[in-house]
Amino acid sequence: MTPPQGWHNPITETPGRVQKAVDATQLLSSRTDLSQLRLARQRALVLAGTPRHTPIEVTPDGVIWDGHHAVRVAAERGETVDVLVVAVRVPPSGMTILLLPVR
Repeated sequence: MTPPQGWHNPITETPGRVQKAVDATQLLSSRTDLSQLRLARQRALVLAGTPRHTPIEVTPDGVIWDGHHAVRVAAERGETVDVLVVAVRVPPSGMTILLLPVR
């Protein structure tokens, strides 16, 4: 699928590097939906102040490889995320994280 009209890739770092303060709303999903249960767990961790033990991983194309639920919670809260850019190519679902359906 193609990215939404008007979308711009927020990733400027190269694979293997961490990019700080990425606008979570601009990251594209490689998934077609999210789990309500996993979102609830992620929200609880954020509210408790529990940091992630693994980095959110995104491709150089701005597509989330790992950490979809954490990115969604950050986007809902209007927060930025730090991401590890990985040398993986995966097609986007065509949706930014806030447009992704929750089941």
